[in-house]
Amino acid sequence: MAAPQLECDVLSVSALTAQVRTLIEGRFPSVWVAGEVSNYTKAASGHMYLSLKDARAQLRAVLFRGVNLRMKFEPRDGLEVLARGRLTVYEPRGDYQFQIEELQPRGVGAAELALRQLKEALLAKGYFDPRRKKPLPRFPKRIALIASPTGAAVRDMIELLAQRWPTAEVIVRPSRVQGDGAAEEVAVAVRMLNRLHASGALRLDAIVIGRGGGSAEDLWAFNEEAVADAIFQSVVPVVSAVGHEIDVTVADLVADHRAETPSAAVVALTPHRQEMMAGLGDLNGRLHEAVGHRLQLARQRLDQLASRPALRRPLQRVHDLEQRLDAAADRLHRAAKVRLATATDRLAAVATHLETLSPLNVLRRGYSLTRTEDGRLVRGPGDVQPGDRLVTRLANGEVVSRVVENPDLSARHTASGVDPAHDSQEPA
Repeated sequence: MAAPQLECDVLSVSALTAQVRTLIEGRFPSVWVAGEVSNYTKAASGHMYLSLKDARAQLRAVLFRGVNLRMKFEPRDGLEVLARGRLTVYEPRGDYQFQIEELQPRGVGAAELALRQLKEALLAKGYFDPRRKKPLPRFPKRIALIASPTGAAVRDMIELLAQRWPTAEVIVRPSRVQGDGAAEEVAVAVRMLNRLHASGALRLDAIVIGRGGGSAEDLWAFNEEAVADAIFQSVVPVVSAVGHEIDVTVADLVADHRAETPSAAVVALTPHRQEMMAGLGDLNGRLHEAVGHRLQLARQRLDQLASRPALRRPLQRVHDLEQRLDAAADRLHRAAKVRLATATDRLAAVATHLETLSPLNVLRRGYSLTRTEDGRLVRGPGDVQPGDRLVTRLANGEVVSRVVENPDLSARHTASGVDPAHDSQEPA
């Protein structure tokens, strides 16, 4: 099939896209667009990509890194904004997009929105948590001031310190407190003082960041994240004294103590010498009064003790106790004699009773006790045989004898027809 004959030139996709880009960029070189942010992302390169939408349409947009660095806030989904830029075409995809050169939040200033976002982020990280705030020293020995060396605030603080607590050593670390780069200088000063403190080269009890009042723009350096980070990481207690009472900065919220003015910071940080002296005088008077009262009570107590008989006649108590001891010893002696006599009588009675039961008394009446040589008691003639050796116990001694004849044994043999004289002989 033959190709159709075209009466016009054929354009490539790239050529057509380039022409469209030229037309769009020429027609919309600079335009303001109002819309809601959606699909917001931030690339590693620092470029921001988002869409601006309303109820019926949406527009792809990009903010290049150079624009982002000048912004005071970060876009987020749902934020109503005003954007100024130019329309262009991204040729690799053939998409047209809005290249934003300036972005402002609607209904709130960019600086205020940036401050809100920073406070939300720091609050989430615990920078404002009162539990992490360090207590101020009661009697500071060395205080560092971060302030403009030519400002009235540093002079006021030094003069007030000399009046209230002249024993404290004052170190001034000069720093810009407003304008471009002021936040970085303040943060560097806080970190440098902490390094000196940690190394022992300059031990500090507190750091005061101070400056006088001014507009919101003048105080903006103390709303920067760099200052908040330095204060949060400080190991030395930090007092923020920025502006006037109605001015509350991020530095005030992060610091361990917020003072309404630089002078108020000195008052919060140091006792007043005259007030201390007056307080010491009052304590001295109260101490003397208390000591005098205690002495008076001690004297009264001593008089009461001195009036007691034991103290007037100290040996009387000893004598009384000695007499009681003698009486107790006499009672003990008499009781011992009675117990001994009773025991003697009982022993005599028992001895008498035993004497009556003694077998020796029986022997004294003529009776005797006979035993064989091996100790067997002889109760009758049958317990012995002729030739046995006997021991007879008498009342006054013993008799040893030998059995010559046992008539009882002879009688038994005779009854049985055996001659006891020949009982042991063999038959002829």
